[in-house]
Amino acid sequence: MPAAEQRTSYPKEKTDELGFLKDAFKKVEVAILTSVQGLTVAEVSDLRRKLHTAGVKFRVVKNTLAKKAVAGTPLEVISNDFKQVTAVAWSDTDPVGPAKVLTAFKKELEKFVIKAGFQGGQRLDAGGVDALSKMPSMDELRAQLLGVINGVPAKLLAQLNAPAQHLVGVVQAKKDKDEKAA
Repeated sequence: MPAAEQRTSYPKEKTDELGFLKDAFKKVEVAILTSVQGLTVAEVSDLRRKLHTAGVKFRVVKNTLAKKAVAGTPLEVISNDFKQVTAVAWSDTDPVGPAKVLTAFKKELEKFVIKAGFQGGQRLDAGGVDALSKMPSMDELRAQLLGVINGVPAKLLAQLNAPAQHLVGVVQAKKDKDEKAA
């Protein structure tokens, strides 16, 4: 009886996983395929922790299910990269976060492999993922934008105050000259 229960529950698990992946991949901003083959459980756990901290989702997937999940989505361009043991790191909001975390992890652990990636409707090879990781993050871009926005009023205020400061300097010089003459 337990064997029969396992057979009936297995397709349900597959169906649930396929549904989850389809929903996740519909709204993905960036996805990066990696290989976890040859990594220890501790190394994978460390990677999961780093990705979770960065707000990146990560899952080891069955290739046949993943290919079905990306069919008909923009991610279909990476369908042929689902080979061997594959894990997917993706984000719905941050286009560079997963690339930054995964390339930093690759620098720490040489045997870790980045297979391919997807961003902006394009397939990225490992070099493309590395280039993506060097782009500024959303937080860095926001900080730069705020700096630009705050810089304009500060420069305007400095320009408005400059004539008054020069006038004060002229008056002070005149006063100092009059005091010396007296």
